[in-house]
Amino acid sequence: RIINIVEMAYGSIRTVRMMHRIKAPFIYVHTLAILVHVSNIINAVSFGIVLGMTAQVLAGKEENLSTQGLPYWWTSLFLQFCISMLAPFLYLAILSVCVSISQPFTYQQTKIPASSSIRNLEEDIANAIIMGENTRWEKPRFKK
Repeated sequence: RIINIVEMAYGSIRTVRMMHRIKAPFIYVHTLAILVHVSNIINAVSFGIVLGMTAQVLAGKEENLSTQGLPYWWTSLFLQFCISMLAPFLYLAILSVCVSISQPFTYQQTKIPASSSIRNLEEDIANAIIMGENTRWEKPRFKK
């Protein structure tokens, strides 16, 4: 009977340790990281394609593409550059925020300033004691 109780306790301890090791928010961060990197690769490839097509038009090597449509190609290149730069920056910023949220006490920027708050609270309590002892009216006394 005692061995069964010890085995159940040991199994429970293993379950708690396993739950402590696997953090659910961190799995979300890994999934988001994969999505951000895949998106960056797709944006880089699409920008490379548009850049190559514009370079062909500028070099005059492509017969089907006329140089009269050159403003179209420059506009297309500029828009693709903006899309390929802004979206990855936003995705990386969101990824950085998610990492900070999933591990709140790991980074210096996300630490809670508990020591300064405690110091301020102790100072306020000391000031309240001094003010309470230096009042000019009679201190209240409660009767039982």
